[in-house]
Amino acid sequence: MARADDILDVLVVGAGITGVALGLALRQAGLRVRVLDHASLPRFQPVAGFDQRIYAMSRASHALLDAVGGWGRMDPARIVPIEAMTVQGDAQGQLQFSPPTGAAAPLGYIAESGARLEGLLAVVRARAPDLIEAPVTLEAVETQADHVAVTLARGPALRTRLLVAADGLQSSLRGRMGLTAHFKSYGQKAVVANYATDIPHQGVARQWFLPQEVVALLPLPGNHVSLVWSAQSAHAEQLLAMTPAARTAALQAVVGYGVGHLQEVSSPAGFDLRLMQVDALVAARFALVGDAAHGVHPMAGQGLNLGLQDAAVLAEILIHRGPGPDCGDVSLLRRYARARREPILAMQALTDGLFRLFSTDRWGLSPLRNWGMNAVNRQGWLKQLLMEHANQ
Repeated sequence: MARADDILDVLVVGAGITGVALGLALRQAGLRVRVLDHASLPRFQPVAGFDQRIYAMSRASHALLDAVGGWGRMDPARIVPIEAMTVQGDAQGQLQFSPPTGAAAPLGYIAESGARLEGLLAVVRARAPDLIEAPVTLEAVETQADHVAVTLARGPALRTRLLVAADGLQSSLRGRMGLTAHFKSYGQKAVVANYATDIPHQGVARQWFLPQEVVALLPLPGNHVSLVWSAQSAHAEQLLAMTPAARTAALQAVVGYGVGHLQEVSSPAGFDLRLMQVDALVAARFALVGDAAHGVHPMAGQGLNLGLQDAAVLAEILIHRGPGPDCGDVSLLRRYARARREPILAMQALTDGLFRLFSTDRWGLSPLRNWGMNAVNRQGWLKQLLMEHANQ
């Protein structure tokens, strides 16, 4: 048996947005927690341009970052509220979303990945400078009856009641702990770049469903927008190889000029798109959160939100576990797995289903799917239900 005075309650591996948010939530509740990462912590350097990684944030995710202090440490000039959303089908289908009349909050927020992480790291530096240790290398992990022993390449071994993997889609810790991940390629690559436009975007996030592809323009501060073009892999490589002028012309041909005349202001990047599912979210004294737990198509912009809600739910369960069970108790881990199973499966089913629906023209589906979009658009209560689900 490990001595109670030399054992952590929780050890998180992965100092990304989800891992740091979880670590801060637990530390602020008085738990003994550490966060490890294999890489040195980045320092966000605000510049005139923007990160390539831009994320939409739901109100629930905003609530978590606000609760741990990260939201207040972000530069408000780099955050854009989502005031409305439009989704255009590949024919005449359209969906439009906006906050209910009199609502105090927007649909969500757009911010750079680096700015969000820097807000959290600013809290760490100010309130919990010993929370994160990086860079470190894990050499061995061994699960005992009442703890997990983690051996590092340098420094003393660590012991923890609960080990949490927040180390991304390619999590090495997930495999070490015996949890299997299943990947399915979408045959697509997300092409991302940032653009200046000559008209205000008014906080509107826009999305176009094309035959076999999806284009999204997300509002950025000032007259700027961020492109996420989920393109067939061969087409994506063509887009990435184009000159900025040619790539902009290709984009403008899809989205038209209702968004203004666009000018590329960043280097483009490409990311392979895959669905990732795991057989289980938990094992003995071990749990997955964030991209280590799931991968979804970016068309709904919910990948990071899913991860932050993993952190919020796990933190809530551990903080309010009551007397008796320690943080690695099987009953708590089962409760976490049950609570997250449905939201994760629902989002994966939604995005995978939409991908399949718009990636085929078999049986004349184009008129049917566009009719369905228009039918949903006429039902205010149904759109409200969809918005509430996205903001959970």
